[in-house]
Amino acid sequence: MARRKTAEFSSTIFDDVYRTIISRMPQFIIPVINDAFGTRYPMDIEFEQLKNEFYTKNGKLVTDSIFLIKGHIYHVECQSNSDNTMAIRMFEYGMEIALERARKNKDYLHVDLPESAVVYLRHMKNTPDTLTVEVRSPKGDSLTYESKVIKVQEYTKDVIFRKKLLMYLPFYVLRYEKELETIDKDRKRLDELLREYTGICSKLEKILEKGGSSELYNDLVGCIMEIMDYVLRSHKNARKEMNEMGGKVLETYTEKTRREAKKENSQMIYSAVKDIKDGIKSSELKKKYTADVIKTAKAIACL
Repeated sequence: MARRKTAEFSSTIFDDVYRTIISRMPQFIIPVINDAFGTRYPMDIEFEQLKNEFYTKNGKLVTDSIFLIKGHIYHVECQSNSDNTMAIRMFEYGMEIALERARKNKDYLHVDLPESAVVYLRHMKNTPDTLTVEVRSPKGDSLTYESKVIKVQEYTKDVIFRKKLLMYLPFYVLRYEKELETIDKDRKRLDELLREYTGICSKLEKILEKGGSSELYNDLVGCIMEIMDYVLRSHKNARKEMNEMGGKVLETYTEKTRREAKKENSQMIYSAVKDIKDGIKSSELKKKYTADVIKTAKAIACL
């Protein structure tokens, strides 16, 4: 999450999970960019993750995520709470990002400020929709730099899934923070929460499988459960049952993955046996199959 100097801020669970998503599942930032800036980039678009550390006379600036897509730079920060210093910090980050890629033409220095947005995991009633900094030159000319504000708790799970904002799912439980003490003591409410998260995980699995990204399921559900475990740390009943639910979800998915892998392996062996019996050369077999598949297929072909 956003910070001025690395020495002044300690890492939090929210920082860690956000960084995990950005490092392991960076494609999930694409729908966030589309939602914030009105773009329509496909999930599989090629992009470049730019460096996120800048050294200034005041120390080291560390940003959350900077992406270059089709010649446009997008900067997205994540904050767990509203911060009244965020506007000037976003401008500072924007200037450092722009200067890093500045172009000099004779006596002119051309800088392009990035499109920027702040994702607030929590917000207050007076949290603005836009962070604005106005810069005025000695001649009276002015430049207005705006950063979009995204209030995650305003997104229902239906909107999150419709817009494919899957990276918000780990933080979805924060919308229940003020109700957790009641939920922990109310069996009916707790069951409702369990059913809701079981449904979320089920829908997430279907979406990722459909998009050809099923391998990301374990990582994202792991992030969901990590945040859940932290938020519920003072609520023993809810924490215990949610952890059990998460364990069952992951166990079921793992078992399903194993069955599918076994089925796929069987199909490969069957195909290899057919090729061997058809007289396909060993050099060609090695191009199509693994050594273990070839070994098993040869043993079967000799029966």
